[in-house]
Amino acid sequence: MMRIRNGAEYLRETIESHVAHYDEIVAAYNECSDNTEAILWELAERYPGKVRPLHYLPAVVLPYSEEHNRTPTESVHSLANFYNWTMARTRFSTVVKLDDDHLAISSALAEAVQYVRADIARGTRKLYTFSGINLVRTGDASVAVYDNLPLVGTGDIMYFPVSRDITFKQVHDFEKMVIGGPRLQKEYIGLLYFHLKHVKADFGFGNMTPERRAQAISEFQLALRTVSIGELQSDAYYWTLRQGYNRFEYWLRTNPVTQGVVFAVAKRHAPLRISRLNRLKRDLAKIDWRHDLYEPLQLDAEPRQTDVAPISRAARA
Repeated sequence: MMRIRNGAEYLRETIESHVAHYDEIVAAYNECSDNTEAILWELAERYPGKVRPLHYLPAVVLPYSEEHNRTPTESVHSLANFYNWTMARTRFSTVVKLDDDHLAISSALAEAVQYVRADIARGTRKLYTFSGINLVRTGDASVAVYDNLPLVGTGDIMYFPVSRDITFKQVHDFEKMVIGGPRLQKEYIGLLYFHLKHVKADFGFGNMTPERRAQAISEFQLALRTVSIGELQSDAYYWTLRQGYNRFEYWLRTNPVTQGVVFAVAKRHAPLRISRLNRLKRDLAKIDWRHDLYEPLQLDAEPRQTDVAPISRAARA
């Protein structure tokens, strides 16, 4: 399920990188002044029955606005209602929220979807969480990793069963996924996409009020730190990410046996940050950077480097 407002910049690349792996992409759009609508209907013609554009007619109030914070979930103008309306029009048993700036890592996505499908066939009901690599544009034909937050994907970035117990509600500044009913086990299934929000011309802050957008862009640029894609893949950078983790806690939270016991007794999952880091190196090794990133975005390819020493955190600051 996609909810789109002026998402044309990377919409085509996002859909075409995912469409082969899914039974359908329900793409709901609202108040688009760019060519989002034209792109969706062109792709619907190219992928009949798989890409399903839907026009959500009521005006949806912008996130991070006072009007948003005054709008209840049940209003047709709420962001949460837009999400729930879109989800209600999906036709299959499991759904994932796909943003218009998620470029799939093809081999990882194929493996993850096959794994989820196998569980569905067995009647297993789980929440499958996953993450993305957060990128930022550094020039006309190059990108880097957003070192302020190199990995993204928490909260509602997951495959989940369609159920009346799982909905979205309006909260301060944005929407929130609410999971009710029987507690479902969560399983982390890897890095599946490149996050292109900060690669956009407006750094991904376009769908805000003009005042809030200007503030967000200014704050983003002032705080911005980046590392190269080569550095992301280095052992040295991995160990900088591991700093601050107690070794015993890390072992305890990544051991399958202890995690099974903890969930059985306390219904608690390993923190996503630990699960993600535990398999980061093997997830990075699966990526075909040229095929998955440089060619779709027409970027200059950066040589693969695994021995680049990272800049110190103090130097970046």
